[in-house]
Amino acid sequence: MKRNRSWLNKRLSEGNLFDQTRNKLTLQYSGVLMIFLGLFVVIVYALLYMFIWSDQRSHLTELTNSELQVLQKWVDGDTNPKRQPPRSVEDAFSISADQSFYYLISDTGAVQLGDETQPELREQMMALIAKGQFKGEQTQQTTLQTFDQPSVDVQGRPQHGEDARFLVTSRELKKNGQLIGTLYVGKEVTFQHQLFRLLLILMLGMALLFFVLALWFSHRMARRAIIPIAKAYERQREFVADASHELRTPLSVMLTSIEALQLDADEDNPFTNNVLKGMKDEVNAITRLTSELLQLARSDADEFMLERSSFQVKAAAESVIAKLLPAAQAKGMALKLHVPDELTVEWDRGKLTQLLVILIDNAIKYTLDDGDVHISLAEKVEKGARFLTLDVRDNGMGIAPEALPRVFDRFYRQDKARTRQVGGHGLGLAIAKNLVDAAQGTIQVESQLGVGSTFRLRIPV
Repeated sequence: MKRNRSWLNKRLSEGNLFDQTRNKLTLQYSGVLMIFLGLFVVIVYALLYMFIWSDQRSHLTELTNSELQVLQKWVDGDTNPKRQPPRSVEDAFSISADQSFYYLISDTGAVQLGDETQPELREQMMALIAKGQFKGEQTQQTTLQTFDQPSVDVQGRPQHGEDARFLVTSRELKKNGQLIGTLYVGKEVTFQHQLFRLLLILMLGMALLFFVLALWFSHRMARRAIIPIAKAYERQREFVADASHELRTPLSVMLTSIEALQLDADEDNPFTNNVLKGMKDEVNAITRLTSELLQLARSDADEFMLERSSFQVKAAAESVIAKLLPAAQAKGMALKLHVPDELTVEWDRGKLTQLLVILIDNAIKYTLDDGDVHISLAEKVEKGARFLTLDVRDNGMGIAPEALPRVFDRFYRQDKARTRQVGGHGLGLAIAKNLVDAAQGTIQVESQLGVGSTFRLRIPV
């Protein structure tokens, strides 16, 4: 029980199927949370932005309209409205917290009436008005320089000001449809502008914090969700391993008994011989299946150990080819080996043999009669690291493009009808990939229907 728990913790912490599933669940959970959080941030920020700026524009518009009414009343009752407004009209205007400046500009461009919180604002506003800005009755934002001290020092040198944001609006003053002048009113909104910048930074910071919390929370949820799946997977793995192990002994006894019956069988009785041969083939197939299942169960349990020894690659490859040559010759096929005579590596000869058997046997099965299988082994050095490369190329039936991503899946067979004819259970390539992955190598396949397939391995040695 303790071993099962340690295995489970190890599988949940290492990069494997469970780790990939947990990461996917984490991204999905956190993704959903972040989508809702992002929508919440955008909606809240937009509502605050609209409400506050709408309120500022509304106050400025009301103030401007009230001042325009005072001017319009004077213009309507004065015989010379283009002259300087009287003192009574000027007293109706005042600079307050809701107003930073106001200017009444005649149609000739002269300032008839005006005041500001800082004298430096007038020159800047006159320059912008001369460029044609602030036309119409819409409220616009602009940037002006403000000064905490006079804009020039006692020696007449200019001082540097600070950028400030202002809301500005304008109204036309008319009499009998004729333009008399234009009233410009402005209000400083630097505080509100900075407030929204700080608010945006704060909300983005909170969003980032919540994103980290969402990742942590999602990771915990995904980990909890994967635990029962991992436990079920472990029970299944143990069952497969135990069943495969227990089946090997009775299968060996059956195979030995069938071989003994074949020795005593009457050669003149073809029916008996065919039955025994069929029984032997089926027992061999079941034996191979149990061996493959046991191999997968051991690889799932991370029981991978390299028995390193120095050996000649060519001798190991020739031994495998000699074993598989009868199956190839039965189909009129040629197995062509390409490997340097002096190539020696320090790796696990048994696992290299297993990889060669799987890939060459797979090529023989799925190559048409009179075809060729080329086996190439070589040494490659990259950035000081030494690799053993293995290419197995055939000119067989090939693999469909949609099947390529799944050829290393367990029990996957592209053409089930043909697989029943040639044999196999769809486990060989899965075992090969497990062996290569455990050795921190890579395995790839390139294939084209009707042309053939090439399996490429690269293993650090």
